Amino acid sequence: MYTCTGFAASKRMESYEEVGRVSGIFIYPVKSCRGLAVEAAEVTPTGLKYQALMDRHWLVVNEKDHFLTARQEPSLVLVTSSLAEDGSLCLDAPGKDTLRLPVNLEQGRLVHTKVFAVAGEGVDCGDEAAEWFSSYLNRPGTRLLFSASNCKKRDLKEWKMFAEFAETGDEVAFPDYAAFMMLSEASLDNLNAKLDLPVTIRNFRPNIVVTGCSPHAEDSWKSIRIGKAEFRRMKQCDRCVFTTIDPETGVKGEKEPLETLRLYRQAEGAMRKKVGTSPMFGSHLAADREGTIRVGDTVYAVVD
Repeated sequence: MYTCTGFAASKRMESYEEVGRVSGIFIYPVKSCRGLAVEAAEVTPTGLKYQALMDRHWLVVNEKDHFLTARQEPSLVLVTSSLAEDGSLCLDAPGKDTLRLPVNLEQGRLVHTKVFAVAGEGVDCGDEAAEWFSSYLNRPGTRLLFSASNCKKRDLKEWKMFAEFAETGDEVAFPDYAAFMMLSEASLDNLNAKLDLPVTIRNFRPNIVVTGCSPHAEDSWKSIRIGKAEFRRMKQCDRCVFTTIDPETGVKGEKEPLETLRLYRQAEGAMRKKVGTSPMFGSHLAADREGTIRVGDTVYAVVD
């Protein structure tokens, strides 16, 4: 059982209170591609696991092995993931035949890459996957990497700007930052009340969605317990142009919901110096104890 012993032990001495319940769980096998809504998932140190699929363990890269996301290629959000009966990962996209990939790839060309400031490794998934993504994106040289069990994970302590929020052992595959992101329905509802055209939870790509709390209550949850799983708040999630991409069409908008969020969700103090005008929406988490979480589970938290 994975624990960050010092911190986890101190948390168990604190007072938890009921703060809501889980209303949604999403896993994103391929970074920037459409999330898979599931009823239950395992909490692991490097992210959610659904059956054989790990969250954000596949990464699209360009011909120079630099990571690609929907920020550069918005149509990535239309690539869907599913599990075949034989356990393969199936990827589908408009105008493309299904791509089948093994979920336990261990051998292949080892690629050193970075996601933002933090280095990691991935195994090249081969020419068929490369051609599939190159053709779909109309971007020759595109490749797909997999963070196999023997690949170096990205140590979040190495990201100097955010090092203060990570503990020793906080390692991930290919998410932008933390292994988990939590967002409440109330926060989304509060935003939509300010928008002319509402957005959906998929614009923000959370792993865990919570209902039954007030808007942005998740900001104040220092420690979180769902079932036997325990999480530690790292920092609020700073938002970028990714949120302006319509998850149903793959079309990038000009300004919303980012512009409205900037009106009332700006970072303050030292964090403002780190993220500039990027608004904060949702909470980045690390796992201190493994377990299974399910839609409908009660969420308990130590509240600041």
